[in-house]
Amino acid sequence: MCGIVGYVGLQSANPILMEGLRRLEYRGYDSAGIAWQSDGEIHLLRAPGKLHNLQARLPNTVSHLGIGHTRWATHGKPEERNAHPHCDNQHQVAVVQNGIIENYRPLREELIAQGCVFRSDTDTEVIPHLLSQYLQNNYALLEAMRLTVVRLEGAFAIAAIATAAPDEIVIARQQAPLVVGLGQGELFCASDTTALINHTQAFLSLENGELARLTPLGMELYSFAGERVRRFPERLTWSPVLVEKGGFKHYMLKEIHDQPGVLRQGLESHLLNAQIALGPVQELYPQVEQMQIVACGTSWHASLVGQYILQQVAQVPTTVHYASEFRYAPPPYRPHTLTIGVTQSGETADTLAALSLEASRQLTGTPWLLGITNRPESSLGRLVPYVIDTRAGIEIGVAATKTFIAQVTAFYLLAFDLAYQRQIITQEKLELYLANLQKIPNQLEWILETQTPAIEQLAYQFQEVQHVIYLGRGINFPIALEGALKLKEISYIHAEGYPAGEMKHGPIALLDKGVPVIAIATPGTVYDKVLSNVQEARAREAHLIGVGSAANSEIPDLFHVNLTVPEVPELLSPLVTVIPLQLLAYYIAAHRGLDVDQPRNLAKSVTVE
Repeated sequence: MCGIVGYVGLQSANPILMEGLRRLEYRGYDSAGIAWQSDGEIHLLRAPGKLHNLQARLPNTVSHLGIGHTRWATHGKPEERNAHPHCDNQHQVAVVQNGIIENYRPLREELIAQGCVFRSDTDTEVIPHLLSQYLQNNYALLEAMRLTVVRLEGAFAIAAIATAAPDEIVIARQQAPLVVGLGQGELFCASDTTALINHTQAFLSLENGELARLTPLGMELYSFAGERVRRFPERLTWSPVLVEKGGFKHYMLKEIHDQPGVLRQGLESHLLNAQIALGPVQELYPQVEQMQIVACGTSWHASLVGQYILQQVAQVPTTVHYASEFRYAPPPYRPHTLTIGVTQSGETADTLAALSLEASRQLTGTPWLLGITNRPESSLGRLVPYVIDTRAGIEIGVAATKTFIAQVTAFYLLAFDLAYQRQIITQEKLELYLANLQKIPNQLEWILETQTPAIEQLAYQFQEVQHVIYLGRGINFPIALEGALKLKEISYIHAEGYPAGEMKHGPIALLDKGVPVIAIATPGTVYDKVLSNVQEARAREAHLIGVGSAANSEIPDLFHVNLTVPEVPELLSPLVTVIPLQLLAYYIAAHRGLDVDQPRNLAKSVTVE
């Protein structure tokens, strides 16, 4: 959610901080600020709103040390006084923080009683006051940070500078992502490697309960207990081009168009000689009796598709849980249960917490935990012993698109592989599944090339729309949910997804003349049932939009508008039906002049509970 950037070295810090903050914009924010040190003083600049507000006020100054922050409001309104960095009363310490300090109230009361004056409503402001007290007692900045963090409860990533330490940044991590980038005579820190890939490809991720001292001479890494930690950095091979728009107006539109390539790359990475290669997780296949999946948002919808495939193809009982609810009401523990955490960022706090809880319930041996993510170097990758890398790459748009299709593809491969290894399907059946799956990228390209103009034109009809209903059945019910979520996220139109058969059990009361009803009606076992449900909406004079094959003779007569997709096997249909819904949501929001890539109140990487 919030973004942190820090720099210490020979270059001017402020341009590097601003560039890093721009690359973290996708995480979501409502204010921003930087602090730098020069002439023995800490200088602070903060502004509400977008980064251009901060940039407009940035002085032309040179400093070789600084920290920056983009804030997604939790404690206190998105106003300048609540923006980070925060300072102590003597203006000798500046701090940026991501996460939530759960015990900030008693700490704040204690500090106020000792004479500290608070100028914000944030939980973060207790940190510079605590650091200042330890510095006044002649502790070095690193030790002051260590003494401070052991008093904090919650999830946090912190970066601090102080006039008493003019050449160093001290950072700490507990349940919130923080990485160090290593250069020649310079060091960086950030919430995400994307902020720094223009400057270095050597990174070291802090683990929970670690803090570090960064100077131009190098990094010292310690545990919260004060013990020295030695660990080697890793090299990433990403190109900065991966986080550019590539000629598209918005990242979201680029990432929608990336999906054929993402699907191809995911398949190429996990197929070997007509066999599926998912790595060490295959060791568990003979013993798995059931699966449970934990996820949030779009990843939860991908998991619902995964549940359908795992149960219908692999015949493994599977449940899907909201990760935010799982840790507070977990199902009874059962051995031989594989728990799958699905998260695009690999940093989703609720998903990580749910997986940690399940790990604590598995008493012996390697935990039966599998992660599905496009960021295997993330906290998820370090938490679970088994990972399926979806190979989707970095996703910038807050509304997930290419990561959704990559996660769904991972579930197809897992289900097909499990079914084959357990002799539920034959070699011939496996080859047929894979052959059809390998045709999908070309079919996605066909949708993008032929249907985009009609979808963009349709979007103009939604200028005054306030409510939209999405319908799907079977494996496409999760696609109805995902289509509704995309529309809500970026256009701010109220939208709901329902199983089509449930319309008559309540939601039909919402229908009125002209209310858009978008129904997924592709050939398969529930096709006729969906058409019957749509007839109920037509009788109420709803405006009917179908997502279906041009070969379906009923489509033109029943729907006012048809968004055409290629005819594919029903089992694979979510991969094609989701594309028109993504495009429709995008063009509706774009025509309304909204910030498609950074919708209000949302964050890309939800690192707080």
